[in-house]
Amino acid sequence: MGVAQEKFYYSLVEFTVEEEIVLKQLISNLSNDDTKEIYQQYFDLFTTYSRFKRILESKDLPTKHKSEIEEKLDLMKINLMEDFHSDFESFGHKLMLVQKPEDLMFLEDEEYLIKTLIFLCFQYVRTKKMKNTFSQKFENHLTILPKYFHVLSFVLATGMANGLRFYKQTKFIFIENISKVDFITSDQPITNLLEDERDELGNIKSLEFYYPLSPKVALKIHYKDEGLKFDHIKATEEKVNCLNHIVFNRSEDFIFACTTKELENYKNCL
Repeated sequence: MGVAQEKFYYSLVEFTVEEEIVLKQLISNLSNDDTKEIYQQYFDLFTTYSRFKRILESKDLPTKHKSEIEEKLDLMKINLMEDFHSDFESFGHKLMLVQKPEDLMFLEDEEYLIKTLIFLCFQYVRTKKMKNTFSQKFENHLTILPKYFHVLSFVLATGMANGLRFYKQTKFIFIENISKVDFITSDQPITNLLEDERDELGNIKSLEFYYPLSPKVALKIHYKDEGLKFDHIKATEEKVNCLNHIVFNRSEDFIFACTTKELENYKNCL
């Protein structure tokens, strides 16, 4: 089993002027002084294709010339977004190579830490489950078009990472699986172990990320005051089964394991 990463093919989408106004207002509502500038850059990037397309359509150009420009726009529509996603995915490269506790020491570097947090939060928020949760949260306020969530996943991940980096004491726990049972993972690659703890309004009260990296290695990231910044624990079969049940229950469409036989123990979770 490797790290679960569903393969997506991304491209910029076309927004109407009215849709851009709504999107900009939504992003503005999610902004603060720390994130306002980067969120504006996200908005500009994600609406680039739409703006150029409208400019092109407003010009009276020869058909051949217009077709050539449209071809270049179509390439930009795909390549720009794929490159942007690749940059975000690359933030987690060193994390996915972690095999022993001391491999986490790269997180002492400020730049690597913030990039890793952005990667973790992006993996957490970009899934179908989070998309549905976010849409439900705002359903009484405005219509969240499905194509909005693409840019909102970057906005939410960046905002969450910024908050965790600057306002919380982040702890990284290396979980060594010493049992004969392997870790499993799913299309929800990172899960919040405290997801069921809610306040009176139904909002999640806290975060404790769980991220299985391989059959024998996983990470837990929490933001409590107690404990070391970097810690190492060994997971017995009972603990591994407990974590696997959580992963199984919170998956949407896919479970990933070394063998199908390993999933038999969890089929009663359905």
